[in-house]
Parts: sequence; structure tokens; C-alpha cells
Amino acid sequence: MYSRMDRRALVAHCDVWERQRAIPPSARYRGLYFKNIPAVLKNAGLYEQYAEHYTEWYSALRWYPLSHYVERLAVAGALLRGPERVHEGMREIGRYNATSFAESLLGKVMIRVLAKDPTKLLKQASAARRQSCTYGRWDVSFPEPNVAVMTMHEEYLWIESHVLGAAEGTFESIGMKAVIDVQLDSKFAGRHVIRWQ
Repeated sequence: MYSRMDRRALVAHCDVWERQRAIPPSARYRGLYFKNIPAVLKNAGLYEQYAEHYTEWYSALRWYPLSHYVERLAVAGALLRGPERVHEGMREIGRYNATSFAESLLGKVMIRVLAKDPTKLLKQASAARRQSCTYGRWDVSFPEPNVAVMTMHEEYLWIESHVLGAAEGTFESIGMKAVIDVQLDSKFAGRHVIRWQ
């Protein structure tokens, strides 16, 4: 459907090129997340279109440039839901990242320990982020029962779509539904206000 020369048209409805220029060279992301993008597209029957653009292989634990990830994420999101709905596609990939981690051996162990307590789960998510990337910071607070505020600093992934999907997937993985309000201070800073019952 979309050829290699259409890459710019695919991502015309998001700021991927501007975002790439803002990402510091030191920002790295684990290969696990790079590997998840083709997995999502294979499940949707769209991998061949993605492979016209990207054919690299990634080691799950190795570090790779975040600027490469945001480009692949945006292209994949546009392939999944169409260029005008690229953010919906990125949100879906974020959800898949969370649920696929939960299905891994490590994820199953963590979920068994944390599943009954969303407070502990969110604290662990904030702490575990340091094992997945080399940039930015997330802080979590609990201003009242069943409410959390995850504050993100220097988050170069799309807080309003990709990171939102990851938050939704995290709660889905423990069989809970959360209502998440996204509040952006800037492109790279903001918070998710998360409410659950």
C-alpha cells in the first residue's frame, strides 16, 4: 500500500522529524521495544509494508538510539491506523509493549507479586523505566486513594499517545481498567492522572 518513497507522507500527521532533532544523542532505548514493532505489524498482517522501510534485527537487551525508535514507531503507527490516525497506531503499539512484557517470564513474576496493588505496580513501573532507557525521568505520586499522578520529564516518546497506550496496557495486564487524563506541559513534559477502582 505504501512504498519506501512514501515514508514522509506516512508520518505527515505527527512531529517525528522535529522530535528526532530534539533527542540528545545520548538517549538510548532497549532493543526489546524495537523488536515489538515488527511483532505488532505481523499480528496485523502489515509486516511486509514495514519491511520495505526497515529490515534491521535487534537484540532485546542491547541499547539503540532513541531517535531511531521514534521514526520506526511513527511509521508503524501510520501503517497500523493510517497516516491521519498515526497517534492511534502509536497508542496501540504502546499498549502492546506493556502487555507483551506482562506475558514474559519476568513480567509474570512481577505481576503475580504486584497485581493486587496498583500503587506498587506504578512505583515499580517508574523505577523499571531506568532499565529500559537512558534519558528523562518519571516520578509517581498518590494524592488520594485510587489516584496516581505519573509525571514525566524529558520524555521524547509521545506522552499523549504512545506512553498513554503503555499505561493502559499496564492496567490491562493486571485485569484492571483505569481512566487516564493526559496533561501536557510541553511536547516532552507532562503527566498522566490515573484513576482506578
